[in-house]
Amino acid sequence: MRGTPSNDAPKPPPAPVLKARAVATQPVRTTASRFAKPKILIGETDAPKLGKGEAIRAQRDAFRAFMTKHRLRPTAWAREAGVAPGEILGFLTGQTRSIAPATLDKLAAVAKASPDDLLR
Repeated sequence: MRGTPSNDAPKPPPAPVLKARAVATQPVRTTASRFAKPKILIGETDAPKLGKGEAIRAQRDAFRAFMTKHRLRPTAWAREAGVAPGEILGFLTGQTRSIAPATLDKLAAVAKASPDDLLR
């Protein structure tokens, strides 16, 4: 042990007092995204319009619902109508975007419905 407890070591000079700086605050985020959310103006709102892909998907779903409602199987229905089963299956699986109007007429005649009923 060095020194004696009665000898106090010299105290360091007091630290200078610093003035507090104004800290710039960030606005509070309400989302985790760093991008601004687009604002919708009241007078400019409108229902979204169906794009071409959504319209084709709606036709495909309506065609599938018609087949389900009338208990039609694609291959048997195509055979009765005299069309290639691949036309129906291609449309149902999304490989083709549409069915030829002549094919729709033949399928509608066998199902005893109008061609518009197949796709609505």
